[in-house]
Amino acid sequence: MITKRSHTGVRMRLRPKAVAVTVGLVLPLAAGCGGSGGVPGPAGSHAAQVPPPATGGAGPATPGAGSSFPASGLVISAGCTVPADSPAKVWVSGYDPSSWKKVASAQFTLPANVAISPVSGQDLSALDALCAGNFPVPGSDDGAPSDQAFGPEVRQLFDHDFTHLAVVTSDAKTGASHVGYVDLAGKFTDLTGDSTGFTSTPAERDALFAPDGSSVWFSYRDAAGQQHIASRAVSGGHQITEQWTGAPGTLGNVTLALGGSPLHGVLGGDLSFSPDGKRVVGFVDGQGENVVNVAASGLLSTASAPAAIPDLDCRPVGWVDDHTILCGHSALGSVDSSGANYQNNIWTIDVDKMQPGAWDHAKDAASPPLLPVTDRKNLPVAISPDGKRVLFRSLQGSTEQPFVTDLTPGAQPQQITAPDAATALGTGDVVIDWR
Repeated sequence: MITKRSHTGVRMRLRPKAVAVTVGLVLPLAAGCGGSGGVPGPAGSHAAQVPPPATGGAGPATPGAGSSFPASGLVISAGCTVPADSPAKVWVSGYDPSSWKKVASAQFTLPANVAISPVSGQDLSALDALCAGNFPVPGSDDGAPSDQAFGPEVRQLFDHDFTHLAVVTSDAKTGASHVGYVDLAGKFTDLTGDSTGFTSTPAERDALFAPDGSSVWFSYRDAAGQQHIASRAVSGGHQITEQWTGAPGTLGNVTLALGGSPLHGVLGGDLSFSPDGKRVVGFVDGQGENVVNVAASGLLSTASAPAAIPDLDCRPVGWVDDHTILCGHSALGSVDSSGANYQNNIWTIDVDKMQPGAWDHAKDAASPPLLPVTDRKNLPVAISPDGKRVLFRSLQGSTEQPFVTDLTPGAQPQQITAPDAATALGTGDVVIDWR
């Protein structure tokens, strides 16, 4: 996923045209060699809040082998391959962050009708970011398009133990799209089921697992044009449970994210829940980047105690704690004196100190830059569970290196040199969890 900021400061979600293929289209063999993955977009911290990247060298794991993921002490990345002569596969790998050895893995084989790329211009699933966006751009400082893949969205495709993967299937003849899941044995369960009738063609999308794995949440629009957030239980008859209904936003490419307790589903762009689940940072339809209180499901709105991020340099990439977000530099941000030191850097913002509309004091709530000044492009990858460290990729031309640094101004970044770190933190896979 690539994000651009318009002249009004609003971030728009754009996709590389090169990967806008339809479901069922056979992709070149070379496209499946990497993985997918990336960084910017948002990232996360704590359990299900991590973002992007890794290199695609690891390749798929053995189905079912080592699929028991420890509850803590693990950096988890996901990747995808789309070869021309066999089904697409998604794999998940868990690494010990002290040694960067792979200690857990799982693999899913996808049915041919699973949506892994835009259909009729619509992104039906976060698998689009994971699978269809993994084409590196040779010689580009920007790495791969998948470097913009959305970590929290990709994490929520899986249940807690990485034994099931939520998917959306698409029927090219009828236009129907169903939600369901795939298990480690490759079995697909269609939760939407059969439906017939002139007005009842299912158009369900954005399939995400509830954290406890008991249901798959999704969004859809009804025949009257109303937007819905709903869920289907993975057991029993899979009847639909409506979670919210309302008028759709003005932008059509908003996506679903889950968080909070009780669980809420919200629609917006590049969304990341705070660790306590009470706030979301991300793109609010028509309002740009905001931090918003969340007490119910629905289309994200600034009507609930909004706090616009008065910092055009900041691309929110996750939460350090319940009050602090981490920023990566926006490629289209300011280059004036107030933002020059933040170029190619990362920093934090105390959201409780932000002054809505205080654009002339944009850095008042921000920390100093956390990295030494450099001409490298530094891409945040994941925040440690204790909120004290951040993994990032440092790119210079075709050369990239993984680093970790304390979230303290003046700290010295430490390069990660373990061989397996190149797979966990490169351009191939998406880091989706650090727990």
